[in-house]
Amino acid sequence: MYRLLPALLPALLCTIAGGATAAPLRVGGFVVAPLVLGEPDKPLRGALRDFLEREVVPGGVAMRWMSTSSLPDGIAALREGTLDIVLVASGQAARQAGTATSSFTYLYTRPNLAVREDFPLRTVRSLDQLAGMRIGWVAGAALSPRLKEAGATWRRAAGHTWQLENLRLVQAGEIDGAYFENEYSPRYLAHVGGMPLRVVRLPMPPRAVFMLYSLKADKADIARFDRVAGEAFAGSRFRDFLERYTASGVPRPR
Repeated sequence: MYRLLPALLPALLCTIAGGATAAPLRVGGFVVAPLVLGEPDKPLRGALRDFLEREVVPGGVAMRWMSTSSLPDGIAALREGTLDIVLVASGQAARQAGTATSSFTYLYTRPNLAVREDFPLRTVRSLDQLAGMRIGWVAGAALSPRLKEAGATWRRAAGHTWQLENLRLVQAGEIDGAYFENEYSPRYLAHVGGMPLRVVRLPMPPRAVFMLYSLKADKADIARFDRVAGEAFAGSRFRDFLERYTASGVPRPR
């Protein structure tokens, strides 16, 4: 029996070492091109994944890329402990029970409306100018009280192609505009889709974009991620990266 120990020792040490290694953080999100792109049952992709793999993973943070979902489903997964991080959140998402927000804000965006080139709306000085318009937005996401009062008719799209679907409806003239809480999505999608659309800024405050963590995730692993990611997103590195990514149109949405 004792003669078996030298042969078993390497395997035993590997098992111990493997047990001491932190499990990869399970990372998800909903589709917000080009920050997060994806298809059902496939690992998410996009600018955030590419940036994190380049700037954060080498800092000793292991991540497992999950498939995209709706924001409500992602928050439910955080509460249940089946997901550790949701990549994109803003506004009221900071107040979700069972979750915590990242210590850093990695992007500030401005709400916009994507319209056809020949649409008469050029400048929006008051949200009252949206009265009577048919506007596309995403299912399951709340609108600000001021947008609700503007008098527009909102068409809700669902699924991982919701942004592209809304822009195609704009191009076809079935709706008047598509609402985006950031300026990168319509620019990116119009570029890769060859759609001649204009982006009109809305008179609304900038939106702070952050990440959400599960309170059931390993605290040390989340703290390590938050520290390394916070350093990576400091300054203008990610914004510059995102500008190049948006202009390049790679990878294309599917």
